[in-house]
Amino acid sequence: MDQLEAVVVPLLLTSLVYAGSFVARLWAMSSSCGTDDDGVGVSCTEKLARWMQTSLQDVMVWRNYVVAPFTEELVFRACMIPLLLCGGFKMYNIIFLSPIFFSLAHLNHLFELHQQGCNFMRSLLIVGVQLGYTVIFGWYAAFLFIRTGNLVSPIVAHILCNMMGLPVFSSQRTRGMYI
Repeated sequence: MDQLEAVVVPLLLTSLVYAGSFVARLWAMSSSCGTDDDGVGVSCTEKLARWMQTSLQDVMVWRNYVVAPFTEELVFRACMIPLLLCGGFKMYNIIFLSPIFFSLAHLNHLFELHQQGCNFMRSLLIVGVQLGYTVIFGWYAAFLFIRTGNLVSPIVAHILCNMMGLPVFSSQRTRGMYI
């Protein structure tokens, strides 16, 4: 599989999960165009340029969208999966086992939430959902890495998932239920 295919295929597959979220974000973005926070007229392009400039200067953006996806995929896919293969684990077990380690590496968010003043039970619930979601994503990323043999595939999927967050399941009927 060539490099372009290793980027395009995971982007398309991952985008399917976020189709509803993409539409909701585009709708929100288009309805907010024309004014900024002060009520002054601003074009969508100018608003997007301001957002990008602000984002590029934010350390958390770099951590969440560049450093974390690259280092996590390097450790949990490029290093751990070959080691498990050499250890005699079956492919099926590797795909379902390695994401548990990946998920547990996200326990730091429990402490971050607690430091931000969130009560312990709420923090535990939030991180519990996140750990479940990271296990599911880990299965997908492990599958991508093994299937393509390329580290770029899970990195691209990881960046997209970090940018989009949890998929939004909402409609007019459910009144915007977010999971």
